[in-house]
Amino acid sequence: MLRSIGKTFYACAYTWSGADRLLPRLAGRQTPFIVCYHRVVENFERSSTGAIPSMLISTRMLERQIDWLAKRFSLRTLDEIGDHLETGVPFEKPAAAVTFDDGYNDAYHHAFPLLKRKGIPAAFFIVTGLVDTGSTQIFDRLYLLLDLLHAHGLPLTSTISGALRSIGVDTTKLDRTSQAEEEPFTVMTEILKTFPRHEIEGAIALLENQVSFRNDLLREMVPLNWDMIETMHRAGMTIGSHTKSHLLLTSEAVEVGQKELVESKQVLEARLKATVNHFAYPDGRFNPSLVEAVSTAGYRFGYTICHMRDPNRPLLTIPRKVFWESTCLNAFGSFSSAVMNCQTHWAFDWKNRCDHDHSAIR
Repeated sequence: MLRSIGKTFYACAYTWSGADRLLPRLAGRQTPFIVCYHRVVENFERSSTGAIPSMLISTRMLERQIDWLAKRFSLRTLDEIGDHLETGVPFEKPAAAVTFDDGYNDAYHHAFPLLKRKGIPAAFFIVTGLVDTGSTQIFDRLYLLLDLLHAHGLPLTSTISGALRSIGVDTTKLDRTSQAEEEPFTVMTEILKTFPRHEIEGAIALLENQVSFRNDLLREMVPLNWDMIETMHRAGMTIGSHTKSHLLLTSEAVEVGQKELVESKQVLEARLKATVNHFAYPDGRFNPSLVEAVSTAGYRFGYTICHMRDPNRPLLTIPRKVFWESTCLNAFGSFSSAVMNCQTHWAFDWKNRCDHDHSAIR
């Protein structure tokens, strides 16, 4: 609570002092502001009972945030943002862009109608291997599983380790590094960073046979289908790649990453009959070799979820900031224009660092 009060006080002081105008570099004005959303739901409280809360925003809060942005920024397409960054020709008014990652179908049902009604462009980054499958992302399944285990009072790390060992996986590294915090999101992140996809899938399948899932939550997590994607594309929305299967490419072999990048681009271009220039890194993770692979695959622009950039490839490491339901709330739980102002100018990110390892990019 004290931290929230301090944050609210700082936001008010920053905004009322006009620091965003006086200190443009500190405020993050080097590039247009790009916001990243994930899932858009009707009821945040209900959906967050089994999904990752920081990936959710309600339609009501999304509209509140977009209305705020539209009053203060010129909301542009990613093509316009990219042209600006390439040429250096300034916009008449500070520019911003709206993006959605992972290709959930609730973006079509809840975000797309709102954007159309307000005449606001946006970009949707698609995991092509999930389109039309009705399958749930591996991290959503894993989080839901861990959340259920946590609710039943079961130790998360040891339970997952046991499932992995039962299918022949060496869990020494997980047992050694994941004991600090038995919390679903933390354990999920450690598992995804530590083990290959096929091993995690095996452990999840084993444990899913032992617990009961809420089917309504699983249905909310299904991906877009091609009809939805093509409809949004025809309406002027930008469609970009988010890989073929949402692998964390910094943990994969170079040839695996290259295949993910190339095949997702080819599939999108064949379906949309248009060039796909934009790529978003899964979980914002990138390093120099991956950035080079994105360039080799033919993308003109790449997007992260932090302020770190590759000085040799700045157009392939364009910063974005992830927003969700609570991003712009004050200490009283209400939407705050001052907090929103600080978020859009990266004013809370004064250390200018990222929790992810971007290797030599520092």
